[in-house]
Amino acid sequence: MAQTPEHPALSFMKLVQKTGKLAKSSRNKRIDPLTLAKNKVLDALKVQKGYVALVAEGKPLPKNDAGREASTWFSKQTDGWWTSIRYGQLSIPIADGQADMLIGPKLETVTAFYDAVADAIAAGELDAQIGKLQAERSAALAGKTRKPAQEAA
Repeated sequence: MAQTPEHPALSFMKLVQKTGKLAKSSRNKRIDPLTLAKNKVLDALKVQKGYVALVAEGKPLPKNDAGREASTWFSKQTDGWWTSIRYGQLSIPIADGQADMLIGPKLETVTAFYDAVADAIAAGELDAQIGKLQAERSAALAGKTRKPAQEAA
């Protein structure tokens, strides 16, 4: 390659096979979809732990863009604190297809539970469940789960 104003003689250019402009993408193509989904769940667990702390301190939860109180995965019932783990708006089925779990009578146990779930996700223990939800969600977003027009009637 001759040196021109458009193509200066850069020492590293001998390693370049092709130049061009990549299409913009909202996700990193180097990370597989399961890892992205697991990271989203782990990030959401951190947010939920923050909400647990706010509730424990008696402070209000933050408001979302619509002015409504943030959504929590946990709630106080007569028998104790219940929670689920979610991928987006979908609850992840954990045991016997059930997603809701009684954690205990004290709110602090919910934080410990979220830490244990984060460790389990990092260890790959929930890969099957998260992977299934991620695949279903991706298919739905791509329109692959819609029924053909003749079947919809």
